[in-house]
Amino acid sequence: DLAHTRFLLEHLREPAPVVREMLRAVRPGGRIILEDDDHDLMRLWPEPPGFTALWQAYQRGYEYLGNDPTVGRRLVSMLVDAGAEPTRNALVFFGSCAGEPHFPHYVENLIGVINGARATVVEAGLLDAASFDEAIASLREWCHGATATIWYAVAWAEGCRPG
Repeated sequence: DLAHTRFLLEHLREPAPVVREMLRAVRPGGRIILEDDDHDLMRLWPEPPGFTALWQAYQRGYEYLGNDPTVGRRLVSMLVDAGAEPTRNALVFFGSCAGEPHFPHYVENLIGVINGARATVVEAGLLDAASFDEAIASLREWCHGATATIWYAVAWAEGCRPG
């Protein structure tokens, strides 16, 4: 009845075969739901020093590995290309701001995600280690500001198998 993927397609060199297999796996009339990132949608305010360079290097790290950091904007197209009938798309908001009780967790998650790509970013020469570390330190400091704000959205697309 349902095939769902979340935060997977951005990590695949060839995501289209996965979407085609999801469509094949559901019964006629079954639903396929794709959720994934479009990292261009991330915004921080006020922007911490060095964050733009860090975030751009993080995204280029995906490309260095042959993956797509903006696959979220293509989800409906991927459904159609697989033979599904698109029925819905949306952006799911994941933002937060200082003062919201879970804000520190959003920031720590962001730092953890970026730090997970450190070796790739540095190895590929996308940002030197010192600049990477300085930007992470700046992000840690930034989160204590009264106006610190994160806007982020995840792309959602839903379709059904014809028939």
